[in-house]
Amino acid sequence: MALRGYQLYGSTDRIYAKEQESPNSSTMPKPQLIESRDHYHIFASVTTRWKDNDVYGHVNNAVYNAWMDTAVTQFFREHWPGIPDTPIIPVAAETLFTFHRSISHPDDVETGFRVERIGSSSVRCGVGVFTKGEKEAAAWGHMVHVWIDNESNQAVPIPDDVRRGLESALMKQKT
Repeated sequence: MALRGYQLYGSTDRIYAKEQESPNSSTMPKPQLIESRDHYHIFASVTTRWKDNDVYGHVNNAVYNAWMDTAVTQFFREHWPGIPDTPIIPVAAETLFTFHRSISHPDDVETGFRVERIGSSSVRCGVGVFTKGEKEAAAWGHMVHVWIDNESNQAVPIPDDVRRGLESALMKQKT
């Protein structure tokens, strides 16, 4: 695998990418873990569309954000089917994505999902984006959702039924 401008090192289960020093750089970024399928336990297929490609011939970064949002929302809906009919809703407070390699239409894509951290009113969910059959993620990131009262716009505790679903997913990852 070639990652232009990066040196790869590590073992077969954990690979790190370190940016190669250029003559003009004075600081070196920290090594970055390349996510693999082993880090996720819930997967869903995604269909790329011709319009997902940008002028550079690969899927635009905004599309990755939509895939991540869909993976997280799908998990919430499975564990909290009444989500649209309640005054307490999760809202995205933070998103972050790291890109490792390009995906283009008509690639077959899968998203991997995991719960990373559960707080009193927030949860951080990780999502990896994989080309079907690839072990290493093309991109990975996380979303932090905060539960709010839709009328007051104030943070509230995560509902018990949602918390149970999140905790169940977190426990599956640890086994």
